[in-house]
Amino acid sequence: MGDSGDRRGPGSLFVSCGEASGDQYAKILIEALRAAGFQGGLWGMLGPMGVSAGGEAAWDNGALSLMGFSEVLGAVPRLARLKSEICAEVLKRSPAGVVVIDSPDFHLPLLKALKKKGYRGKIFYIAPPAVWAWRSGRVSLLAALCDLCFPLFAFERDFLEGRGVPCRWSGHPLSGALRDTAPADVGSPKEKTVALLPGSRKSEVLKLLPVLLETAKGLAGRGYRPVFSAAPGLRAETAAMIRDRCLQWDVYDGPGTALMAASRLVIGSSGTAAVEALMLDRFMIVLYRASFSSWLAFKIFVRTRWVSIPNILAGGDLYPELLQFEATPGRVLRHFDDYVGDRALRRKTDAMMRIAARSLGCGDAPQCWAGSILEALSS
Repeated sequence: MGDSGDRRGPGSLFVSCGEASGDQYAKILIEALRAAGFQGGLWGMLGPMGVSAGGEAAWDNGALSLMGFSEVLGAVPRLARLKSEICAEVLKRSPAGVVVIDSPDFHLPLLKALKKKGYRGKIFYIAPPAVWAWRSGRVSLLAALCDLCFPLFAFERDFLEGRGVPCRWSGHPLSGALRDTAPADVGSPKEKTVALLPGSRKSEVLKLLPVLLETAKGLAGRGYRPVFSAAPGLRAETAAMIRDRCLQWDVYDGPGTALMAASRLVIGSSGTAAVEALMLDRFMIVLYRASFSSWLAFKIFVRTRWVSIPNILAGGDLYPELLQFEATPGRVLRHFDDYVGDRALRRKTDAMMRIAARSLGCGDAPQCWAGSILEALSS
């Protein structure tokens, strides 16, 4: 990797993220730290968004772009080597703090290794694992390893604090950033545009894209214009695959949130996109497809009724969830027809969306993160 001098030294912060959403939070954090006056180096495992904010990517976060048990198991030897390499570099450089974001199957073992080998700096966790949904035993690890956690939702804060995990929460980090999202110029009126989001991981895209391509035909037959998203945070290979397979359809390569804002509704992968749709006041049909082993593990271990956060916040079936074998074009189009064609259902759903969105907070999470981290480092 080469020596970067003091930029990775004792006055620096190590930041590690996986996946596109984690990279988005890294970007938000880095910008907030700089705005708060932090002058030290910000380096670690980052993606293009974190780098665009001024972070130094000593490792590419694409290494953690995995989905489900089967993919993770297949990558265990490689991830073990990566963990050892990162651990050695952090111990050598001795940054003032370590900030990890999401990706618990990699980050919790990394933090354990750092603690075991004598790292004495502060440890922070942004978007800690959903222990309220499954593998609740990880709560004790969070309490033992982390000086401070920053969950994304208030109900997560309450769950973690009730079990001895130190937390700060001041709204969802995207709620402020998305408030003034400008709609993309896609060349069609919002009322006739439907955003199709095949996901951010290659494996996810491979499973959802065939469903969405067939769905696009049904939407076009109904007089709507389907537009696929190949957002800037995607790996170049994944974005190219979406473009290659959607030759007969429009593909928007700007921010997915701008495409959502320009659309009547959203159809696509579960995850951060569902929360973004809620913030933008857009109805969404949520899709999830994984390998059989990952789906089996999900069915056995996950304890929640819903997979999408908006439904959990609403405490009801706000967004239709079509999981695994139910994620078919026919079912997607039936839910589309119900929402578009039933005015009473649409009014009820839209009212539920607005109520659920209020629980996401006022948008000062980035300032909370930066202020809390700097306060902890100075203590």
